[in-house]
Amino acid sequence: MKKLILIFAMIFTLGFSLAFAEPNYSFYLTCRDEMSHKRYWATIARNGEKWSLRLPLADFEAKNLAPPQFSETDEGFSLFFSWGGGRWLQQDTFFFRDEEDEPVLYKVLSNTDEYGRTKDGDFDLVDQYTEFSEINPPIKISRLGTNKILNLFSGGYKRLPKVTCADLDYDKPIKDKIMHIKVSKDGNLIQNLEYVYEADIHPEKKHFELVDLNFDGFDDILILGGYTMKGSQPYYDAYLWNSHEERYDFNPPCWEDVCTLYVKCDEINRLLYSSENTTHGLIYYFIYEYDESKQKYIETGTLYYNYTTDFYSENEKYAEWGEDWDFRDPTVVEFEELPEHWKRAISFPNFLSSEVL
Repeated sequence: MKKLILIFAMIFTLGFSLAFAEPNYSFYLTCRDEMSHKRYWATIARNGEKWSLRLPLADFEAKNLAPPQFSETDEGFSLFFSWGGGRWLQQDTFFFRDEEDEPVLYKVLSNTDEYGRTKDGDFDLVDQYTEFSEINPPIKISRLGTNKILNLFSGGYKRLPKVTCADLDYDKPIKDKIMHIKVSKDGNLIQNLEYVYEADIHPEKKHFELVDLNFDGFDDILILGGYTMKGSQPYYDAYLWNSHEERYDFNPPCWEDVCTLYVKCDEINRLLYSSENTTHGLIYYFIYEYDESKQKYIETGTLYYNYTTDFYSENEKYAEWGEDWDFRDPTVVEFEELPEHWKRAISFPNFLSSEVL
């Protein structure tokens, strides 16, 4: 009898503790002015870390989109989106789990309700559809930009181009200097790409990153091509998805607008960062926006860092060779005094942990 009482006590204690356990995550929404509209941003936080999502605009980008509902799951958490109207109502649930140092999106459940005229002539629910998508590879939450969210709605993942490499030395020390990349869509092979490592000093491993470089919601292919300055600075080549021709274009004209050294892509804030280490004691940092109408990158900021004195300035005169830095100049500041967008650009993680600048 005592053992039975003890068992019931343990079950009650476990159930009580689970019911009142501290949540692993916190979630909140904020509204920001953007042009002439107000856009919701979602913030997910855990253990001192936080990640933000720039959500689609209701009506303008997704009809009648409601603010997402947040729930914790056994693997992590989910975000439930409800939108649509007229004949179609849509519910999309994004499931995230912990992987490495941040949550990743690993599956999407899409439910569609179709409305129409019934046999009785009433406008009512006539059919329902369910699509389940396993996201492979999973998408880091820091790479889940607005247009990528939109492209994943309504089972959209299955209709996106898929990029794979079957080389035996992929993600391993390079043996064959040609990386063979296959692009498929709707289950059909649509493009074969061959990337040649031509640099004298090339990366140790054959690898590419899938990242939305121009923020259109489609993955582009970013490749660490090699190193300049006797191996000190990494440069990147890119294949950008051409949605009109449904193919990848290698280093298109817009890629010539940017410094391709130490490339970083902030998909949430729709910004591209890069930097260049000069031979005269300075590092140049760059910020770019992508102009969709002109299909080109626009440089929106340049920052100069004097690593001898550990000071920064946006004043272009300090880019000149041999220019003495005037520390009474209000544009000459320490890192802590920089605007937040420059702190983010400098601190934003590189694609390779071995890159240090």
